[in-house]
Amino acid sequence: MKLKRVTLTLTLAVLGSIAILVTLALVAAAAAPPRAGDAAKGKYLVSVNGGCGCHGPNLAGYKQGGPAELPESAPFGELFAGPFGSVSAANITSDKDTGVGKWTDDQLMRAIRDGVDDAGERLFPIMPMYHFLADADVADLVAYLRTVPAVSNKVPARTLTGPVPPAPSLPPAPASAPTSGVERGKYLVTAIGDCSACHTPTTPEGAPDQTKYLAGSVLPRAGGKFEIVKNITPDKTTGIGNWTEQQIVALLKTGTLPDGTKTKSALKMGLIAGGFNQITDADALAIAAYLKTIPAVSNVPKAPAPQGMPTTGAPVSALGVVLGVAAAGLVLVGVGLGLRKLRA
Repeated sequence: MKLKRVTLTLTLAVLGSIAILVTLALVAAAAAPPRAGDAAKGKYLVSVNGGCGCHGPNLAGYKQGGPAELPESAPFGELFAGPFGSVSAANITSDKDTGVGKWTDDQLMRAIRDGVDDAGERLFPIMPMYHFLADADVADLVAYLRTVPAVSNKVPARTLTGPVPPAPSLPPAPASAPTSGVERGKYLVTAIGDCSACHTPTTPEGAPDQTKYLAGSVLPRAGGKFEIVKNITPDKTTGIGNWTEQQIVALLKTGTLPDGTKTKSALKMGLIAGGFNQITDADALAIAAYLKTIPAVSNVPKAPAPQGMPTTGAPVSALGVVLGVAAAGLVLVGVGLGLRKLRA
């Protein structure tokens, strides 16, 4: 009987030790610092995003008094205007006085993921744009931003027409990103590239018209001009339903159309120069594969009458007008984007 008691005691002691070790391991894992980012991978993510063009090729944000229309405004960024007011693209270089040089990695991650600045104030209406970036991709992006040369440029303060609304309720961001196939393409189009901001028209309220997801839109340009953004749904008459995946890849990376000519879209060529030309063939094919799976929508975007253009009292890039209105809509409707809208 005594031997059994000793055996039982030893067994319980061993089990208790194992439980303690497991608990300590879990605590250590939870307390472990986030993975150090890879700046080279972060730079690639920026290229997939078209170079973070809103902030300008130098990532120094909007420069007051500069030309309003891209590409003449390069290397500085955009001024967004819409029903919400006007917001300057931020300086996200490593400058400590006018950029994000004093921000911690955690503050940068929160800005990217949750749309709040270093003081915890919402970056309404433009952010959160990248809530659904995977953990590793956010770390890589922050690592890249640390390598961007500092540029001293104090952007104008935002002016809003109303109070900042409460933050939308968003599901958790993914721990990891898909690596191949249609899911990879969806992730690139929605979580990183935000193709919908230009290719999806907006409702009169400024929210994305989900019945015409990626079915083409109209961007007002300077001087009362407009740029038609193509329908990239699989509709065979008004979209790209007759295109092969390789033809879609050619457009993404070089601006070449199926007939061998170059696109006349200044926006598309600007994005290609900004980084789309650096996308790997595998990622470009994944995007093409995803575009083949979305609902086909028959839609030919047409420029409205000149008096239908959005107006603002400040000089503003026309592209900024559209992106700003679209972004405001995304936030106000709770960013139903899926993987930001789960758009499929």
